[in-house]
Amino acid sequence: MNTWRLHVQSMPLGWAVFRNYVGHAREIGGDVADYPRFFLMPDSCHVECNSDGSNVIRLGDSSDHIDHEVELVIRLGDDLRPASMCIGCDTTNRTRQGLAKKKSWPWLEGKSFIGSAVLGTWTEWDPRPKKLMLSVNGETRQNESTELMVHSVDRLLDTLGDWYGISPGDYIWTGTPEGVGRMYPGDVIECEMTNSDGDIVSKLIGICEI
Repeated sequence: MNTWRLHVQSMPLGWAVFRNYVGHAREIGGDVADYPRFFLMPDSCHVECNSDGSNVIRLGDSSDHIDHEVELVIRLGDDLRPASMCIGCDTTNRTRQGLAKKKSWPWLEGKSFIGSAVLGTWTEWDPRPKKLMLSVNGETRQNESTELMVHSVDRLLDTLGDWYGISPGDYIWTGTPEGVGRMYPGDVIECEMTNSDGDIVSKLIGICEI
């Protein structure tokens, strides 16, 4: 019998944990899970920012309800441990997600569409607690510490490694705190991640466009 080996070049995947803050689970009418559950974000979801943190948030169809979700994002190194981190804005199409839930369809078009994972500036990984903040047109909407995550970063990585397998360069989206809300064309979304010393270590300034 011939043995065939398929050699493929791995592309980074995004692994996004589901309901990792109690406040967010409650605001969408759900519960937190007893162990981490994830959905996938292909590489086409991720949008890197400019050096000053500026980026574009694509809303697609203007009639769809698109929510902002600020998150701590981790990028894995060659040892499959956190190497760097940034603030990120995960955008969710509630219109399509709601239809998918109603029809018992997969959520792919509601959570994993092109450009849905908007990234801020990268910095070296720091395991200490961080504060995540998101404002819309200058009004603070989300402002919470990563200390309130239900499942720690280590548990997320252990679960991913045990169940799915992870690769260098993969992104881990660690969940959003409460305060998610709809975005509209022309909105300015500003996100900041502050370390335990009070220093801003990552930022994102996203302009919402169709």
